[in-house]
Amino acid sequence: MRHGCRSTLTVLLISVLTVDVAAAAAPAADPTKVVEQTVDGQRMLAVGFDKLAAFEYTVVDAATGASEAEMQAAKQRDQVPKWVRVYDKQRIALTGFMLPLAVENGLARKFIMMRDITTCCFGNVPNMNEYVIVTVKDGPGVKVIQDVPVVMTGVFRIQEVYEGGYLTSLFQMDGEKFLGPKK
Repeated sequence: MRHGCRSTLTVLLISVLTVDVAAAAAPAADPTKVVEQTVDGQRMLAVGFDKLAAFEYTVVDAATGASEAEMQAAKQRDQVPKWVRVYDKQRIALTGFMLPLAVENGLARKFIMMRDITTCCFGNVPNMNEYVIVTVKDGPGVKVIQDVPVVMTGVFRIQEVYEGGYLTSLFQMDGEKFLGPKK
């Protein structure tokens, strides 16, 4: 390797390491802080996965080998902190990545809003608090936009949904208005 290439590579590595250290040293946002947003003149709560996924959630269902008694005991235990419960049954503006589930004529009526794009697509199984099942209640659906963060407004719900003994979702949303890519 010539001297010029080595020094260029060294500068590049130092730059990358400096950026990583600066990002790691930055203070984390307070997930308990409630932020409001105005959309079309309506005040609502702004929510992202920095808040929804900022707590540990342990799944206890048939997939984990739990007995019926263990599953019933787990259902009685509330793992969702109060600072996340504040969003339950509230109108919110949710930011996340879209994964369509039901598409007709290029519009999604049901989709998942996820914490990041590596969830599902690349083999990572998301934690229960890293996705929201969104169902568009009125209209034909919303334009499918993937691989960039998007914003959807609607009424957020927190409810453990079981199907055949398996926990399938923790968070759901009745979608109202699609705002498109986050600006």
